[in-house]
Amino acid sequence: MMIRRLLLSFAFILALGSAVASPAAAATDPEKARALIDGMAQEAISTLSAPGRTDAQIAEKFHAILKQNFDLSAVGRFVLGRYWRVATPEQQAEYIQLFEDYIVGIYANRFKAYSGETVSITGTRADAPDVVVNSKINMTGGQPPVAVDWKVSAVDDKTYRVTDVIIEQVSMSITQRSEFASIIQNNGGKVDALIALLRSKTGASANVAQAASPQKQ
Repeated sequence: MMIRRLLLSFAFILALGSAVASPAAAATDPEKARALIDGMAQEAISTLSAPGRTDAQIAEKFHAILKQNFDLSAVGRFVLGRYWRVATPEQQAEYIQLFEDYIVGIYANRFKAYSGETVSITGTRADAPDVVVNSKINMTGGQPPVAVDWKVSAVDDKTYRVTDVIIEQVSMSITQRSEFASIIQNNGGKVDALIALLRSKTGASANVAQAASPQKQ
């Protein structure tokens, strides 16, 4: 079960852009898409397997991977769904900051169970204007590999982003979106209920909103 949670956590980290619309309709080069996934996988594995690296250093590295490869603001808006439109600017700002910290903190902790899993790219296929990169997670202990598909979109000729990851036909970001919606719905439709939960999960205080929001003149 620990290995299973590790796999899902690994995919979730790299799947946060799931179902976020591409900012441009540039054609996606299969080789560049493949290189993006391979590079991200190798960077993650290198981070996990480095001797003597502390939990804080792992979290910091994954934070950097997220910021480099995903538009966390757009991802956060997607996960919040229709409640983004009813949130105040202050709530939006605090939520985005907490969302980023929550993802990094919760899932970086699960990587402590890493025990040598690797990622192999098995092919690509067109899903115009995007490219789907097919891969498998090579498990340890004689367990069968798990197929993972990564949808990659071209922002421009040089900038590529992961926009969807499907693990055994389940999108991890859509799962997170459903979880957040359930929390809000069970608390009278109040976005503040989700924000309060994220504060507790990340150890943040209520004044994070003031730090995240633009200062009023």
